[in-house]
Amino acid sequence: MLNGQQAGPVSDSRLDELLAAGEINNDTPVSRDGMKDWQPLRAARNSRPPPLPNSKSMLCAECGRTFPSGDLIQLNRSWICAQCKPVFLQRMSEGAAPSGAVGSMWRRNKQLVTCSETPFPDRCVKCNAPANGFRLKRVLYWQHPAYYLLLLINLLILFIVVLIVRKKAVLNIGLCANHRALRQQTILIGWIGALGGLALAGIGGIAFKSGWLIAVGIIVFLVAAIYGGVRGPMISAAKVTKENVWVKGVHRDFLAELPEWPGS
Repeated sequence: MLNGQQAGPVSDSRLDELLAAGEINNDTPVSRDGMKDWQPLRAARNSRPPPLPNSKSMLCAECGRTFPSGDLIQLNRSWICAQCKPVFLQRMSEGAAPSGAVGSMWRRNKQLVTCSETPFPDRCVKCNAPANGFRLKRVLYWQHPAYYLLLLINLLILFIVVLIVRKKAVLNIGLCANHRALRQQTILIGWIGALGGLALAGIGGIAFKSGWLIAVGIIVFLVAAIYGGVRGPMISAAKVTKENVWVKGVHRDFLAELPEWPGS
């Protein structure tokens, strides 16, 4: 409904423009295919990522600064602060994406897209609970999977090439007290298992001249090392470029508060 009259159909981008111009608001009745009755815009738009009840802050997709969730507005599926609204609307009119300055974060399916050294919100990336100021520094490396074909030639060549071509990103992620404790427990189990496997293979196997003890020790070592290496870092890189990093392992509730990735 627009000025008491039925209007439409209207695209999402046109709704964003009407919202920005103040011609409609989140209480304006709307309808779409599959709805029996007219509903307020805030209830009917399934494309809007609503803040969680416990959320206190969100990132502006244009400048990357943190604001109370009530101080941001959604334009073209991105959360924007009042100061950035004119700039962002200009970008929309030109068909451009958000600036992508350091401090920006987006979601792309189940991945977080950001820039190296981006300040993360004070929320745990694993459960979205308050991080209470704690940050864990993570150095992520990535190289195109095609380079692993060099393993067919020589392991040393693969190692040298990976060191040369790999991309690096540094992130300081928030973790709640529970996930900090879980990470420490994972690292402890990994170290105990790895050292136990080495002791079983090196000491037990040699002392008792037992081939099966050596085999079991090697298996225990490998399992513990893989367990600690996979579970300990908390997040991993799906892709790293000069401008951005795509991050795996972030909780869906954390991602839900971010704007959608505008890129391809």
